[in-house]
Amino acid sequence: MEIGNLIIQENVSLAKYHTFGIEVNSKFFLELNNIVAIDEFAQYYAEIPKPIYILGGGANSLFSKDFEGTIVHVFNKGIELIEENEESIFLRVQAGEDWDELVQFCVENEYYGIENLSAIPGQVGTAPIQNIGAYGVEAKDCIFEVFYIDINDGEQYVLNNSECEFAYRDSIFKHELKDQFIITEVIFKLFKNAELHLEYGAIKEELKRERIIQANISQVSDVIRKIRGAKLPDPKEIGNAGSFFKNPIIELNVFNKLKEQFPNIVAYKDAHGKMKIAAGWMIDHLGWKGKEHQGAAVHTQQALVLINKNNASGKAVTELAQMIQADVLKHFGIELETEVHIYF
Repeated sequence: MEIGNLIIQENVSLAKYHTFGIEVNSKFFLELNNIVAIDEFAQYYAEIPKPIYILGGGANSLFSKDFEGTIVHVFNKGIELIEENEESIFLRVQAGEDWDELVQFCVENEYYGIENLSAIPGQVGTAPIQNIGAYGVEAKDCIFEVFYIDINDGEQYVLNNSECEFAYRDSIFKHELKDQFIITEVIFKLFKNAELHLEYGAIKEELKRERIIQANISQVSDVIRKIRGAKLPDPKEIGNAGSFFKNPIIELNVFNKLKEQFPNIVAYKDAHGKMKIAAGWMIDHLGWKGKEHQGAAVHTQQALVLINKNNASGKAVTELAQMIQADVLKHFGIELETEVHIYF
């Protein structure tokens, strides 16, 4: 099917386009590899078969069944240094760039800020939507501006950091702008000299094990890759989407009651005085680690991760997630939210 200069494929397998690697098909499939194609998509949006799902690296998506509309795969490329001063570096990065390749680029050039986000799968365009984070750092800490095209009017807009309304695994793109945009590029503000974030115990322990006293940016990135590699499966080897659930945030008084019942519960105080509960601890405490359901399973090294162990269907992974959510609610009174976007 052709609409303008856009070539829309039909009945395309999505297995290689999302990190769960599940065999599902999309009725229609459109690839956008540059800004001209993205502009044209916005121009002809009304004619594209609905529903429409914008897919980047597929590291945060789960399809529980075949997709009956159009998958729009965005993979425009490019990293450009647009400004620098004595302290800062500004990079213009196209949305289709691989996130971890960007991190490696910054580490190699000693641009500080996102080294703790090493080895996270996905694309740059997803980072602002999800406000990805790990080991004390979030994407919002270095995002300066986000450019997007409104698919309703075809116009390009730009939001600065505060306008993105970043929160824990959250942003304006999940709310007011949901299903109305395609992120085209992100401007990152990075630093030539900055303190490395080493406060997480796992980082400290690994640096000590490696006998590294004064870590540099490259060593921090390598250590984080080692930590993640030890407990998180490689999506190229075992289908998964990383952490499947968010760590729930609850009021301090609610946490204190839970602490009486579960003395070993793991939690951290957030910037607002609330408590962020380790969802993985709760899931592990309830005995889910390693459990399987029709080819889907809870990873044996990290209870937050659900995997496609043996040709699981998206439905099976979804059902496993729902069983875990019900069990956590029953025993802890906490509703687990998914980090992964599930298409039902």
